[in-house]
Amino acid sequence: MVTSPNALASQIGIGVLGEGGNAADAIVAMAAGLSVVYPHMTGIGGDAFILYHDASARTTHAYNGSGAAAALATREFYRSHGLNVIPERGGAAVLTVPGAVDLWFALHERFGSMDIGRLLAPAALCARDGAPLARSVVRGLTEEREFLSADPGARELYGAQGYEIGDRLLQPALARTIEMIASKGRAWFYAGEGAERIRAACERAGSPLRGADLAAHRGFFCEPLEARFRAWRSLVTPPNSQGVALLFAQGIYEAASGAERLDPCGAAFAHRGIEAVKLAFADRDGLVPDPTPSARAAQQLLGAKHAAEQARRIDPNKAAPDTAQALRGGTTYFACVDESGNAASMIQSLYFHFGSCVGVPELGIVLQNRGCAFTLDAGKPTSLEPGKRPFHTLMAAMLLDGDRPYLVYGTMGGDGQPQTQGAVFTRHITFGQPLEQALDAPRWLLGRTWGSEHTNLRLESRFDERLIDQLMSAGHDIDVLAGTRPYTDKVPD
Repeated sequence: MVTSPNALASQIGIGVLGEGGNAADAIVAMAAGLSVVYPHMTGIGGDAFILYHDASARTTHAYNGSGAAAALATREFYRSHGLNVIPERGGAAVLTVPGAVDLWFALHERFGSMDIGRLLAPAALCARDGAPLARSVVRGLTEEREFLSADPGARELYGAQGYEIGDRLLQPALARTIEMIASKGRAWFYAGEGAERIRAACERAGSPLRGADLAAHRGFFCEPLEARFRAWRSLVTPPNSQGVALLFAQGIYEAASGAERLDPCGAAFAHRGIEAVKLAFADRDGLVPDPTPSARAAQQLLGAKHAAEQARRIDPNKAAPDTAQALRGGTTYFACVDESGNAASMIQSLYFHFGSCVGVPELGIVLQNRGCAFTLDAGKPTSLEPGKRPFHTLMAAMLLDGDRPYLVYGTMGGDGQPQTQGAVFTRHITFGQPLEQALDAPRWLLGRTWGSEHTNLRLESRFDERLIDQLMSAGHDIDVLAGTRPYTDKVPD
């Protein structure tokens, strides 16, 4: 089985499995495919994280495919340009190395079974012949037209015309890039022509990213973060991924509820879930994003004692203030399980729609703006330093029953990722809802996500009115989103 946010990308994955490829092969092919058919959310110019379960060894591995800040990306660099914050768009937003391609090759070299050229060929074909534009791609092209038109490279790629759903977006430069990566390998992108094209675009746009930063980049395999809930093993990608927020929220909710049986459609369930998320975000935001020290610190906070201490802070009748930073982003989550039981849970992103909106027209890509997660203030966990990896909203998850995957899951949506995953997990695992019902049940979102400046609590209109009234009576600042529907409903074209 495969899942992705785009049917063409899913078909690419199924095609690989049908030819005898394994989960590593299929996920790499899907990652490349999404870079073509979902260019507003993801691409070769962005980062990625993955959890990969090796069925033969009965082990699960994480890979950190995020890039570090450039050597020239100092706080002084930005101050000298009259900036007090890192911009979200434009050249100054491009300060970290894109790590996705490195992840593709690392995963393929360790676990793949098919030729990399075969795996990348469908993506190159989609780019050369043009894939029909999905609704969300058209929305992204429309919403970001001003930013895409402001950069000469991005304007050459996307900014010259209007688009309609179903139009074919021809991307010949991207097709060539994918073909060169397939034939020349990783080095072409990080030390060869690809790196030189990125360097030139960055210098033109006023970015501190240089060729030496690309040449020095290496992602790495690492141990997933893990916590146990009842008989289950809950695994997430470790820092600088925000996966730890899901484990924190799961632990706090379990400690707050104990053996009490709550209605998974009731106000008490939603209130405790929301309050657990607030506390989880506060714990998350106190961690240094850089991977090694943060992973150690996170593991120390995952014990039952800390979860119980946090759970005691939840007032069952009153909402606590929300003090966590609000994060947003545009993302693609996709997953695959093959017939042998190998499983891949992967997330890949440019951060905002079209990332920085700085294009490299010779490569057919735009570069991510993940570096705007840094701050120019000194002494904070997210303070900018050269060589430091930024905090990432990206997270992938897996739930294991013993040494076998039971649930391979993830989602898009900045701060919404651990909230949606936590709600599905709790409804299905704690309350025993069938998985389809747990997925279709209405959801909440605390904090900001893409396309919104609001940081309050938003609820789908499908929630019962009494639940909404009870949450408002407890002090939650609520917006009700009209027009939301369960995923089982047919969505019109």
